Amino acid sequence: MLRLVKFIYWFFLKKSNFSQNSEEQVLRDFFSDINNGFYIDVGCHHPRRFSNTALLYKNGWNGINIDASAKSLKLFNVFRKRDENICALISEKPEKLNYYYFDDSALNGVLSFSKVNSLKNLGYKVINEQYIVTQRLDNIITNFEIKNNRIDLLDIDVEGYDFQVLKSIDLSLFDVRVILIETGNNENEIAKYLLKYNYSFYKKIDRNSFFLKDSI
Repeated sequence: MLRLVKFIYWFFLKKSNFSQNSEEQVLRDFFSDINNGFYIDVGCHHPRRFSNTALLYKNGWNGINIDASAKSLKLFNVFRKRDENICALISEKPEKLNYYYFDDSALNGVLSFSKVNSLKNLGYKVINEQYIVTQRLDNIITNFEIKNNRIDLLDIDVEGYDFQVLKSIDLSLFDVRVILIETGNNENEIAKYLLKYNYSFYKKIDRNSFFLKDSI
């Protein structure tokens, strides 16, 4: 019954403010003049709940959603039909990594033992573990036609493995205007890395940081 109530709330009652915090408002203001933009959402989790791209999709955007959980992507195939929805685990290089599935799928990810134990102590349960061979992000998106290699928004939220995902796309090849990434403890390292590609820090909301390409 609770699952049905949540489904009705997220898909039929809630019309905006899908982000976990106020990320959506920042994106809405920044992209107010773009009605058909393109995004890539890595660690997409859910087409509405805690989604930074849900409102953009409602406003006419489309893009590529990537998540390691095939179960999570089933809802995307129903409610994000304009998007390409890909089941994959992303990293800087191909490697086999242990991926944890929790009873709250927002927590799924490649996590340290200490992080897993911390979540267990908070009452969350690991329902499955799976070793998955990772892929580079740019190897995946080159299979799709992206006009002028322009990506208006790259959204990365993979519960602590975000920097490795970021380094899996060639930012000298793809014209990414805005990067929204969960920086966590790697904030300074990520900012220094992005500076090499002419990105400047714009704003931080909770654990998520916005970086803008200097040319826009």
